[in-house]
Amino acid sequence: MSTTREPLVDASALTTLKDGPEATDEVRAALAGTWRDPPGVIGWLSAINHKTIATRFIATTFLFFLLAGVFALMIRTQLARPDSRLIGPELYDQLFTMHGTAMMFLFAVPVMQAVAGWTIPLMIGARSVAFPRMNAYAYWVFLFGGLTLFVAFALGSGPRSGWFSYVPLSGPNYAPGKGSDIWAQMITFTELAALLEAVILITTILKMRAPGMSLNRLPLFAWATLVTQFMVIFAMPAIMLASTALILDREVGTQFYNPAQGGDVLLWQHLFWFFGHPEVYLIFIPALGFMSAIIETFSRRPIFGYTAMVLSLIATAFLAFGLWVHHMFATTVPELGKSFFTTASVLIAVPSGVQIYCWLATLLTGRLHLRVPLYFVLAFFFVLVLGGMTGIMLGSVPLDLQIHDTYFVVAHLHYVLIGGAVFPLIGVIYYWFPKMTGRLLDERLGLWHFWLFFVGFNVTFFPMHLLGLHGMPRRVWTYPQAMGWGPMNLCATIGAYLLGAGVLVFLYNVLRSRLRGKAAQADPWGGATLEWRTASPPPPHNFDALPVVQSRTPGWEPACEPAGVAGLAAGAREVLTTSALDAIPETRPLFPQPSIWPFISAIATTVFFIGSIYTPTAVWWGTVPVAVALIAWFWPSRRENRIATALERWPGRGPNAARVAGEPAALDVRELPSFDFSHRSLMWWATAGLMLIEGTVFAIAIGMYFYLRNVNAAWPLNAPPPGLVWGTLNTAVLLASLVPNEISRRAALRGDREGARLWLAVCFVFGIAFLVLRGFEFTTLNVMWYANAYGSIVWLLLGLHTTHLVTDAVDTAVLVALLYRGPFEGKRLVDTSENAIYWYFVVLSWLPIYAVVYLAPRVHL
Repeated sequence: MSTTREPLVDASALTTLKDGPEATDEVRAALAGTWRDPPGVIGWLSAINHKTIATRFIATTFLFFLLAGVFALMIRTQLARPDSRLIGPELYDQLFTMHGTAMMFLFAVPVMQAVAGWTIPLMIGARSVAFPRMNAYAYWVFLFGGLTLFVAFALGSGPRSGWFSYVPLSGPNYAPGKGSDIWAQMITFTELAALLEAVILITTILKMRAPGMSLNRLPLFAWATLVTQFMVIFAMPAIMLASTALILDREVGTQFYNPAQGGDVLLWQHLFWFFGHPEVYLIFIPALGFMSAIIETFSRRPIFGYTAMVLSLIATAFLAFGLWVHHMFATTVPELGKSFFTTASVLIAVPSGVQIYCWLATLLTGRLHLRVPLYFVLAFFFVLVLGGMTGIMLGSVPLDLQIHDTYFVVAHLHYVLIGGAVFPLIGVIYYWFPKMTGRLLDERLGLWHFWLFFVGFNVTFFPMHLLGLHGMPRRVWTYPQAMGWGPMNLCATIGAYLLGAGVLVFLYNVLRSRLRGKAAQADPWGGATLEWRTASPPPPHNFDALPVVQSRTPGWEPACEPAGVAGLAAGAREVLTTSALDAIPETRPLFPQPSIWPFISAIATTVFFIGSIYTPTAVWWGTVPVAVALIAWFWPSRRENRIATALERWPGRGPNAARVAGEPAALDVRELPSFDFSHRSLMWWATAGLMLIEGTVFAIAIGMYFYLRNVNAAWPLNAPPPGLVWGTLNTAVLLASLVPNEISRRAALRGDREGARLWLAVCFVFGIAFLVLRGFEFTTLNVMWYANAYGSIVWLLLGLHTTHLVTDAVDTAVLVALLYRGPFEGKRLVDTSENAIYWYFVVLSWLPIYAVVYLAPRVHL
């Protein structure tokens, strides 16, 4: 949707780059005008430039970080003296819950994605992230989710069950009020935003790299980001499903976590920690990428052992999913199972050790340029090694049983997260601040910040190891004088205030330097990657001409021909997509204009999520504004149609396009198609990401079914399973829908718009028939969701699949309407092909659910 009045677009406005990488002032101005966000309040709300959105993300996450830090100081002030009564127990419970929740869900993971969203397009030579409107929507959803949590706390309805929100403490019997509901729904907000960002960043890295940037030339920070986002896709559905089950237990009476009705409280811990331990590495792995970027630049040599570094990142991600019972050694998990998780806890130190040795080899063989970013990197080695050693200690079952839930665990957690993530994060802010703002942070203030932060951190958290060994449990609001914990707690509190002073110096440095700091050159550090080959701060379009990469360190290579990409329009948001492995140019798609609809969609989503906390009927009426906003978002505007038409009529485009006379040797992409199918389409990657996320959700939900079956001797808890007739009939209808779906897909591939829309409409009719049959089935089910855990999991599985089919049916109906409308014919045909792939997924994902719901209860092992 166009938010500002602009003149009609004609072919003459679509200036191309006719002189290689050295763009003329006219072309440069056209590019800046094309990629700049609109002015005014509406334009501010409609912004989609990746740098704008990422800057807002970074600022918002640091605001939540500061609020969480204030809560931490209040906690430490309360614990500074024995028998303190400054803060009561109920407020104290809310404070440590809010502190941990904000740090883990509203700062640590989002800030890593935010920094990646700012730098990755520049680092890989792209003009934007993939799906810029979805990027804006993810930010607004994240912001509204965080505000919901803090507003609830300010109004006295904050959660108080810890950032892990264990049941039954967070269940309906022990946590009255709306605090736990708001916590659980905040999880939905933030994890939805994180999953969207994961799809955006994966697609950007794999499909929008500069020509020549094959995967073996990808910067290590981009590798770390890519690995992390795949972890997000496989880890975060677990906590979303766990929190959804918690809300359902609290609001509509399901029994997932109620042992009296076949539920199990350890189910929450398994789901939470299957997400929770990989989450540590969602924070840690991007920080490893920061380390590589800083060390490479300030040692003046490429990172030693590039291949080993990449393989170590992948190994760390893989092993991270095998550690979740590491947090459950004090439960009734079988002893043999604990031994396997002990082994995994020790084994994951190996890839981290490989990376540390590669960094040390780089530093020892390079020519060090000691600046503030490198100070924070060097502190990382000291702090993380201590945190890693205590982590291996906690991996030992006998020792863990002695110090579980003591302050030793608190110390370990902060040494790993602050030492392994926050120190590199602050270092990389000093490193990339001049690129982001065009100003250098003050070096002297940076050193004050470093020493206050480093000393304050160790004075705060090292004594907590001793407190834990002396038996002080965590999450206690006060303690008696006789325990002898006072001096060490006072020491930790003094350290916390030193830490806070360091943060204040950092904030002052940022604000002062942003306003009147020393101006930065395009490359003040002598960096090796592509972000340093554009202005500081970069223009809205990032690069006047997209670069061509010929090595792993393009910033250190002399410019040579062909040094840039020619043939992209300057008057339209054209981008270049390349192959996933070798970065060979494939298409030049047209990106969307700024739009207010992502913001409106986020508001509708917020109303839906918050409304469902107070009334289950919001699930029904709340979907309508969400659906309307999303349809309006994806409906093409007349301006977008005019741009697309002008591009197709632009002279020099098409398979027989001639080169511009006298144009220097450069990579000319005018002959590339503006769209393509399968893996050459950005939409295919978005669909693949969506299917990975939803497939993980279905797999975890089925895992919940078999877990509950395993912990209950009588299954299905004296309740008859659903009748086979309805399930089999629904299965037959869905399988039959694959025929028109496949015919429609093939018609789209042939360019047959009439055939595609006809058979897509037939497929939609089959979907409606399935939903009608499902509606009748819901009225005849023999077990209700509130009866016992079996009924809860049956309704959850059927409800999840029904929701997905409703969503796909609406999407299919909108696509049919767009195919009848006519414009953007090529893009609509691509959308038809990807919709067909998703329809296959929805149909085939029903088959395991059918087997679990209808057949498994009838099989007696």
